Amino acid sequence: MKKILFVVAFIAFGKANAQVSFKPGVKAGFSSSTVTGLGGEYRNNFYLGLYGKLNLTRVYNMQFEMMYLRQGVNNIQTYSYNDTNYQYVPGKSGNAPLDYLSLNFINKFNFGKFNMHVGPGLDFKVSEQEGIHYNNTYNGTYQEPLYTNNSGVDLTFNFGVGYSITDNIGIEARMRQGLIEPIYSNASYYSDYGANLNRSFMIGVNYTFK
Repeated sequence: MKKILFVVAFIAFGKANAQVSFKPGVKAGFSSSTVTGLGGEYRNNFYLGLYGKLNLTRVYNMQFEMMYLRQGVNNIQTYSYNDTNYQYVPGKSGNAPLDYLSLNFINKFNFGKFNMHVGPGLDFKVSEQEGIHYNNTYNGTYQEPLYTNNSGVDLTFNFGVGYSITDNIGIEARMRQGLIEPIYSNASYYSDYGANLNRSFMIGVNYTFK
């Protein structure tokens, strides 16, 4: 009896391991990004990436990604205080482009051709731009930067869904939320308030090699 159980367990273990495989792939798509708390417009751009997918079971995969992301925010509107009518009036506006190299660890759960994925990411800023200066007229007139650059690293949370068109080609949509402020701003001179955090929405295609 023990020998039979051992053989059954050995066969089951072998079948489970037979499902484990590693496959590389490429991905690209459209991204729409902003930095919260600035009241600006979304920066529409693109992303490119490589990934390695570790197929552990039919339901669960681990995916390691390296992506180049063009993030940031456009048309940040400043407001200056008018001493005559005691109101804030629109001033200069500017952009804050932020580009990153992103490393992600994604947990992917498969439901037939559909999948849901979630996981953390570590982003390294590879390109940034100094904020333009504008005239701040509150308590006198002086030059103040639109924003100041802060952290060159960001921790992110990724959540998305996907669909496998074939065994090799798929599409996916993802939301990414940053946890560390990439820039600092003086919120009293903007049309919005709150922390200045990266936030992106992405949609694209991926190709997995056999």
